[in-house]
Amino acid sequence: MFRLSFFLILSFLLTGGSCALFAQNPLISGQYTADPSVRVFGDKVYLYPSHDIPVRPGKGRPGWFCMEDYHVFSSANLTDWTDHGVIVSQNKVPWVKSDTYSMWAPDCIFRNGKYYFYFPAPPADTTLGRGFAIGVAVSDNPAGPFVPEPSPIKNVKGIDPNVFIDKDGQAYLYWSQGHIYGAKLKENMLDLASEPVILQKLPEKGLKEGPYLFERNGIYYMTYPHVENKIERLEYATGDNPLGPFKMAGVIMDESPDGCWTNHHSVINFKGQWYLFYHHNDYSPSFDKNRSVRLDSLFFNADGTIRKVVPSLRGVGLTSATQKIQVDRYSKIGEKGVSVSFVDTADRFRGWKTQFTLPGSWLQYNRVDFAKQAHRTVTLLASSETSGILQIRTNSLSGPVIAEVKIPKSSSWKIVKANLTRSVTGIQNLVLVMKGPGNITLDWLSFGENPEAGAAFYSGNYPNLFRKAGYTQEDIDRKLNKAYHDIFEGPGRIYYTVGDSMAYVSDLKNHDARTEGLSYGMMVAVQLDKKDVFDRIWRWSKKYLQHQEGPRKGYFAWSINPETMKRNAEGSASDGELYYVTSLLFAANRWGNNTGIDYYREARTILDAMWEKDGTGRIFNLFNTTSKQITFVPEGDGYNWTDPSYHLPAFLEVWALYARDGHEQFYRDCADTARAFLHRTCHPETGLNPDYADFSGAPHNTRWMPAAFRFDSWRVPMNIAMDYVWFGKDRVWQESYAQRFQNFLRSKGIDTFEDQFNMDGSRPDFILPAGNVKKLRHSLGLISTAASVSLANTNGKNYDFVHALWKAKLEPYDDGYFDPYYDGLLYLFSLMHLSGKYQIIKPLR
Repeated sequence: MFRLSFFLILSFLLTGGSCALFAQNPLISGQYTADPSVRVFGDKVYLYPSHDIPVRPGKGRPGWFCMEDYHVFSSANLTDWTDHGVIVSQNKVPWVKSDTYSMWAPDCIFRNGKYYFYFPAPPADTTLGRGFAIGVAVSDNPAGPFVPEPSPIKNVKGIDPNVFIDKDGQAYLYWSQGHIYGAKLKENMLDLASEPVILQKLPEKGLKEGPYLFERNGIYYMTYPHVENKIERLEYATGDNPLGPFKMAGVIMDESPDGCWTNHHSVINFKGQWYLFYHHNDYSPSFDKNRSVRLDSLFFNADGTIRKVVPSLRGVGLTSATQKIQVDRYSKIGEKGVSVSFVDTADRFRGWKTQFTLPGSWLQYNRVDFAKQAHRTVTLLASSETSGILQIRTNSLSGPVIAEVKIPKSSSWKIVKANLTRSVTGIQNLVLVMKGPGNITLDWLSFGENPEAGAAFYSGNYPNLFRKAGYTQEDIDRKLNKAYHDIFEGPGRIYYTVGDSMAYVSDLKNHDARTEGLSYGMMVAVQLDKKDVFDRIWRWSKKYLQHQEGPRKGYFAWSINPETMKRNAEGSASDGELYYVTSLLFAANRWGNNTGIDYYREARTILDAMWEKDGTGRIFNLFNTTSKQITFVPEGDGYNWTDPSYHLPAFLEVWALYARDGHEQFYRDCADTARAFLHRTCHPETGLNPDYADFSGAPHNTRWMPAAFRFDSWRVPMNIAMDYVWFGKDRVWQESYAQRFQNFLRSKGIDTFEDQFNMDGSRPDFILPAGNVKKLRHSLGLISTAASVSLANTNGKNYDFVHALWKAKLEPYDDGYFDPYYDGLLYLFSLMHLSGKYQIIKPLR
């Protein structure tokens, strides 16, 4: 990801001479995290933060903290973090007032073979008093599921619980309410074993909260945030007993110079090194109620006092030269001509970019591990409005030059590669200097192979996740063939031949044939090398749906009754043309243009007609040429909004490669814009997207229904997975999206999640019916596309969604509803994706 610095990074210290690959800050992208409670369970670190979310109308207090649930994250190396999803939510705890959005700082501890999760919240029962109570949820696993106790802990009023188990086995609970309190816990970890005591009212003045106690070499350290001058700083006191007395000892971390008034922390020892976890408002610099967790090393002096920790964005370990190096996590930065800013202020989770604007402007990034390998090239993702040269040196501004990279003039990101001028090994500091005039914007650099070279377009490798999940190729082929047979040939088929040379695909439940299904059928046919099926559908589409004259010439009527042959509408749905063009270009590449149909010419006919549309009759280009986004419909008001599932950047990259109509750069720009749009329209926590949206990404309500995640939306995860595999130009965000989306559905039950949601994951008031019953189902279409996005979820080897799709069946639901059309086609597409059978079809050689 791209990143922005708020503090000057100082060189870090390593103990024991060992170096590990550790994370940069902030640790978690894609959602806000705060108040980190961190524990070492087994050989992993578990992070239990609170979860800031933006205030929404009717949900939360404007201008204040808004927190409705808790996630848990784990890591074996402090670099790669797994989000295990929601473990406790305000509306699923019996005693919590469920509309307060005040699930503040938690903690977790292991005892009695169980994991005890402690959390504060306002109680619904007024007999418990006002303010906050502290409850407990219990699990057999550190990642959950956690089951909340029916009532909070008796005689405890306050926030920020912290639990400590001493060497003698006695457990203690600490919390804050104006002062810091402590008490012993019973063996059951659910009740107090002693009366609460105030820990000496330390410090005497100012707000004190967030206690965290740990022990080292017989010294008990009581650490806490303290507000003395409007902004919290982290302080500590020491004693020889878990309940004190404690003596003020010093400051762990100074106040934030950027004005983030809260800080909250925890301290752990992991593999011999002590660490401080804390938070800052990195992704939300103008609103300090949306925070993100950070990590830095913590060190002790010989007398046991703590060295003050200087906040670091660079991180505490080495960065491999072969990974994407985010230099905006700088170690040093020049005074003029270099700056860091968000790459997209509408989606700050995309991170940051570095901009060089003056000759000699520079930035330094420390501790890059080149190991013993003799690297030959450097690859950058960069852009330049004027062109420019970026010089890469080692160790200092006067250090040896190892590369000079010429960045071409371009308004969009470009992959640029250059040879190294000298061999580099070992651990080096990098200094980037702009040589001469110009301007350069840099995303990342890498000394490994092009990180996008692994994309299928370059490598020809289409992952077969079914094989990776343990299924045999014979069984995979059998399942794919059966799905095709059931949909195109079996008793419940949707494909119908007409005469000797034509055929159509029908949406049986709506009694029509539509460009969506017809063009999907053509894509299936060209991917599976079924030329006769492809040709038949195309001939039928062209004869009965393509306009041959008038303002709509070249476009298609989107729906027709195949029995009466009466069109249900004359206008177009833009995704139909999108699929028609792409499948025709693939057909030209696969079969050539001399076998009865000139596929390339047919594709060009649609594209050329698209570019001739000038608004006459309020008929427009398929793409809004100002926003460079595909339209909902290319006419009337539909020209000014969109459907997120129509955003297929992979298809637009194919157009740029094979359409050869002079608009190649426009298609590439539209592909990049589609990726940026998907960042904005997909919810930053759930990954859910509206079925209709404005070009800003905001949900678009229509006169027939309010926007929500429902049937059209199901296609988005599949489209993102396709772009990830085919071209790999947005991998960091796509991987994060895949984790968020699957974790959300996993939290709803992988075998039970329903098929319509509001974007925040709640149930919509309006349920769009499928069939004759207005109800929610565990729908095969969403099961399918949720599985396909596993292609982009590189977090471990969890194939639960792949297994779920494997065992799913295309058959009637329990209520009798059956949809071999939409459910069936998404099912077939996903089987093709996950078996590596949905590919970029390149030209014949």
